[in-house]
Amino acid sequence: MKNVINNKKILAIIIAIVLLMFVSACGVRYSTLPGSELEPPSIEPNTISAGNVFSMAIKEDGSLWAWGSNHRGQLGDGTRRNRHSPVMIRGDMASVSTNVGEFIYSSVGGTLVAGLTADGTLVTWGVDIRDRALERQRSVGNPPQTSRFLSTPVEIMKNVSGFSVGNGHIMAITSDGTLWGWGVNSHRQIVTSESRHYPSPTPVKNDVIAVSVGSFHTMAITSDNVLWGWGSNSSGQIGDGTVPHGRATPPTRIKDDVIAVSAGNFHTMAITSDGALWGWGGNRRSPEKIMDDVIAVSSGAWHSMAIRSDGSLWALGANWGSPEKIMDDVVAVSVGADHTIAVTSDGVLWAWGSNDVGQLGDGTTENRNSPVRIMENVKLP
Repeated sequence: MKNVINNKKILAIIIAIVLLMFVSACGVRYSTLPGSELEPPSIEPNTISAGNVFSMAIKEDGSLWAWGSNHRGQLGDGTRRNRHSPVMIRGDMASVSTNVGEFIYSSVGGTLVAGLTADGTLVTWGVDIRDRALERQRSVGNPPQTSRFLSTPVEIMKNVSGFSVGNGHIMAITSDGTLWGWGVNSHRQIVTSESRHYPSPTPVKNDVIAVSVGSFHTMAITSDNVLWGWGSNSSGQIGDGTVPHGRATPPTRIKDDVIAVSAGNFHTMAITSDGALWGWGGNRRSPEKIMDDVIAVSSGAWHSMAIRSDGSLWALGANWGSPEKIMDDVVAVSVGADHTIAVTSDGVLWAWGSNDVGQLGDGTTENRNSPVRIMENVKLP
């Protein structure tokens, strides 16, 4: 009897080992099974986001606030009226993302917004990138025409842990590490295919822990901290050492040991595990080291902002010359086309730069050359 029991134990051990080897060979990393000890990738939410000429912020109570240009309904308040001061859009928000998309497409650029609710549901508003009219998109000189704009948020997909908004496309990560994309694919910024438009989410890449989208390129970090890039590389924004003309770059391994990435219009910034900030694009074809001791970065249309470990905020111009210190005690920053918003450790939101349509949110349309206080109780990242 003991021999039978021992044989059963041995058989059970062998089966367990075989199953473990099978799972490892299949590359399974994340599990959504109830009670699983494996956790999905941890992605910090964006509690503030500066768009082209508008801004968004989430308060501690989960309420989303917006201000600035609203000509395509991108504020999400149900109107198309510009707002010079913050207005509440909805509650239960955990993260928000916009894209600057400045002057690229008159009917689409800079008017797309996505938000993540507290239960992991992704909603979008502004330009409706599900519109099949966008399939007619060909080039910058021939912009797409669409009359479909959403002035209130609509639900797109659930179980989302991270996302980023481009100039007509969105990339989202679900809790199992799958990267999904939809919208305009004119520069193969979603997937390498002949299709120029994906009206609904399509799977793109597995094992992704972070993503950032520029106007027409996508950058993603996999769980091994490898940075990948694909899409338009007209200004070297992919960072693979080339500037191809007339063709898109397929998914390419760019840099190892990367813990954060931020894609601007035509440039990209990334942080490695040693705190070094790297940048490329703007006709720089490969990553170049810019500064050390960086913990966060945001890229906009032409400039970027970096936060160091001591909370100091530094500005990087189009040429990444000598970084200039702006302010202290900063925990979050977001860069738009020509304006910047930042949050200090006390939850106060500050803004500066262009303000022609009220994108700073101070109740005026006056440009500001230094930070002005906008609102309190902003949710910290």
